[in-house]
Amino acid sequence: MIYSLENIRTELLENRNPIKMQRVYGNNSINNYELLEDVTFELSNGFKITIPKGYRWDLSSVPRFLWWLLPPDGDFQIGALIHDFLYENKLTERKFADQEMYKWSVTASGTKKQSLRNIDNKIRLAGVRAFGWYVYNN
Repeated sequence: MIYSLENIRTELLENRNPIKMQRVYGNNSINNYELLEDVTFELSNGFKITIPKGYRWDLSSVPRFLWWLLPPDGDFQIGALIHDFLYENKLTERKFADQEMYKWSVTASGTKKQSLRNIDNKIRLAGVRAFGWYVYNN
């Protein structure tokens, strides 16, 4: 199945999370996650990406001292997966990858209106806009 912004919320509401993953230990005791199956997404610009089984990412790259406010896991994990894959493979411009993370996070959490969940998504977007250049350029 190809997941899109139009169908992902329905899948999640029916308890069909497309991300089948397992936790693996990363650097400095920060957990990483590994995909157990390929997953394909259609991005908001119509471009399709397949993230392969075995791909590793850290959910949301939040410094440990901020985990009390912005935990590294949550309903934004699809947005974080897409974002990390786009950054790592330089498949799009950085700004598009950041905005795509936000769109998928908002859609997955169902937070179109102002809410704590949407404020969380906006803070994460501001974080990657402010500091993502370092990861994207390295």
